[in-house]
Amino acid sequence: MIERDISYDAIVIGAGHNGLVAAAYLVQAGKRVLVLEASGEIGGAAVTAEISPDYMSSAGAHLLYTWPKRIEKELKLAKHGFEMAVRDMVTVALDKDGNHIVLPAGGKADLARIRTRSQRDAEAYPYFMKRMQAYARLLEPLIEKGLPEPGTDSKALARMRAALWRFERMKEEDRQELGRFLVSSIAQVLDRLFEDPLLKAAIAMDAVLGSHMGPKSPGSAYRYIYRLAQQNVAGGQMGYPAGGLGGLPQALSRLIGESDARIRTHSPVKRLLVSSAGEINGVALEDGTEFLAPVVLSSLDPRTTCLDLLGTRHLAPQATRRLKGWQKRGSIAKINLALEGLPIIDGLTEREYGGRWLIAPDMQIMERAFVSAKRGKLAVEPVMELLLPSYHDPHLAPPGHHTMSILVPHTPFEVEGGWAERHEEFTKRIVDTVAEYAPDLKIKLIAGEILAPPELEQRFGAESGAWDQGDMSLDQTMFFRPGMGVHDAPVKGLYLCGAGVHPGGGITGESGRLAAREVLARERTHG
Repeated sequence: MIERDISYDAIVIGAGHNGLVAAAYLVQAGKRVLVLEASGEIGGAAVTAEISPDYMSSAGAHLLYTWPKRIEKELKLAKHGFEMAVRDMVTVALDKDGNHIVLPAGGKADLARIRTRSQRDAEAYPYFMKRMQAYARLLEPLIEKGLPEPGTDSKALARMRAALWRFERMKEEDRQELGRFLVSSIAQVLDRLFEDPLLKAAIAMDAVLGSHMGPKSPGSAYRYIYRLAQQNVAGGQMGYPAGGLGGLPQALSRLIGESDARIRTHSPVKRLLVSSAGEINGVALEDGTEFLAPVVLSSLDPRTTCLDLLGTRHLAPQATRRLKGWQKRGSIAKINLALEGLPIIDGLTEREYGGRWLIAPDMQIMERAFVSAKRGKLAVEPVMELLLPSYHDPHLAPPGHHTMSILVPHTPFEVEGGWAERHEEFTKRIVDTVAEYAPDLKIKLIAGEILAPPELEQRFGAESGAWDQGDMSLDQTMFFRPGMGVHDAPVKGLYLCGAGVHPGGGITGESGRLAAREVLARERTHG
């Protein structure tokens, strides 16, 4: 069946945050858009769900590390109900003795906390961050504005020249150091500068969280500065929306719904329709329904889009080989807890209670957890990222009660004995670990849920539990993202707008924004 009664200017596959951002920009430009979502809910991993009656939490991703305020303003999302519960969260590396570390250590008080543990580290930290920021600035123009492509316009080339100019202004010894840094592990970098195990682990967590890397993995240092560059482009703040992460896609859907656009759930796409001239005609769903449009934007990962929906007959052999070898390795689990009160952690200030907490005593424990995951084993000493979503947004729990959200990196997709048999053991191990820092946790625990990597795949469509749609390693970012990092695919009228293309993963919306911008720019150029 072909739906011919409605003429669409563009079809967007996938109602995750990138797909919705792309659709929103096209709607803002006056386009009639159809968004097709395979599941019954929008948002992808950015959703808010009920843990237990009256207890809500972000079911998948739980923080906005790299969300650009620019997109909020350009799309006027505040008019559609979007607001941040908090924007300026700090990172707290928890210490069992209450001698915690706070990052970013930009203020005197935070540096003083580091100094109580190590005078040397307090002196080295500003130097370290200055160097990391210098490296990150090399990447920022290309992350914010997009990558130039062969035959590109002068503005895109100017962005490339800006990045090269910054590189050329560096001293020769700094350029050589950068070359060594890019292929180093974050452990190598941190061991040369710092002595406190807790500080090193806190920094290393930002290099490996959500990746299939440990602190000793080559290239993990590069991943640290790439993430830092993304944060800088977004404004450098970290927080979460009122109502949880689901507040973002809900605001985008309201924007889209106020136009001639349409979001259709339970609509899995089976194949792309391509004309005999090699141009996109539309899409066909699994139930046989066809929707027609001259432009299709896919927020699915590039391998699924190009190999499964498009087909290898439309691809060059080299592109097919590269896509088949594309690495997508997820290794993270999510646990959501309902608590009847605030867990007590000695040494935390009010500001720090509302922050992002890390449990990672040292890089050796992190590396052992990574090695265990590679072998299909559960970590004996798990590391994790935690926060209390209800601390800044009390509507997420009954009065006086709280929700706790936990991401557990280095969790194997396939575990010895199978996840059906290991769920309870894994959850107990996580709760026991958190209770070493918050001893009253267990008596305040009401209910909880665990999403192991296979469940993340099933619920959010993240193959192998990989939220980034492809490893964010040195050989799979920037120009090495599929399609040479640009957002157009091999068939005219097909664009890629998900995390699998530049600038990559994270709840940023940038891949969607840049893809929509490309669609509109080509329309202006070619009519």
